[in-house]
Amino acid sequence: MTHQCNFCNTVLASEYSLSNHQKTAKKCLIKQGVDFKGNFKCVICNQKFTLKSNLNTHKVSCYKKNFSEFESKYNLLESKYNMLLEEKKEWMRKEEKLLDKITTAALSKTNTVNNKNINITTYTRTDEELKTIYEQNLTPLHIEGGISAITKLIVDKVVTDVNGVKMITITDKARGTARYKLPSGEDVVDNGLNTFTTKNRDILMRRIYRMITDDRETSDHILDVDTTISKGYTEITDDAEGDVLRSNLIKSI
Repeated sequence: MTHQCNFCNTVLASEYSLSNHQKTAKKCLIKQGVDFKGNFKCVICNQKFTLKSNLNTHKVSCYKKNFSEFESKYNLLESKYNMLLEEKKEWMRKEEKLLDKITTAALSKTNTVNNKNINITTYTRTDEELKTIYEQNLTPLHIEGGISAITKLIVDKVVTDVNGVKMITITDKARGTARYKLPSGEDVVDNGLNTFTTKNRDILMRRIYRMITDDRETSDHILDVDTTISKGYTEITDDAEGDVLRSNLIKSI
């Protein structure tokens, strides 16, 4: 014996199926005049479902349809970021040569007495060591915390050595002038902390992109604009030139 829904004319095999259909079927609920608002939302396409089981079934096809597109967008974003980064590096190389000459001359004239009391430590982080630091320490919580959390990570794990000593000295907070020695003994003047910030942000962003691509759960949360991790990620990526990060580092070091 079959049972026909008197709202949408769907034929069901039992009274139980009919009752369940009239409570959960979107098409039928609309026919009944019910304001359809499912409690279970797909984080990728935002489609809503009344039953979690329906959402889980939907996720399979939705992931296949959207994840490759999502991954392509991130790859394109990373490619554009790398192009802009190379252009910026070339511009900064020219600017730093000029600024180094000006700053070195100014420091030799105005800071001769004061610099005797400044302890210039040796900075020893290589690019490979920076990659390892971020691979071992960067977590989704740092992305969720935005630039302030990223700043703390850099100060705690990159700037500060195992003995708790900061390997970079800010000699002028107003100008953001940073000084440190290389293992070779060379005294480096990093104007505006530009060289340090650019290098670290480059390696850091590459790590963040890999985390998002490799971890579907993290990528799901970032795609959902209502989550705190999505807001933190937006804050980090919107600081494309690293100006906010640089300012925070100068204040924190």
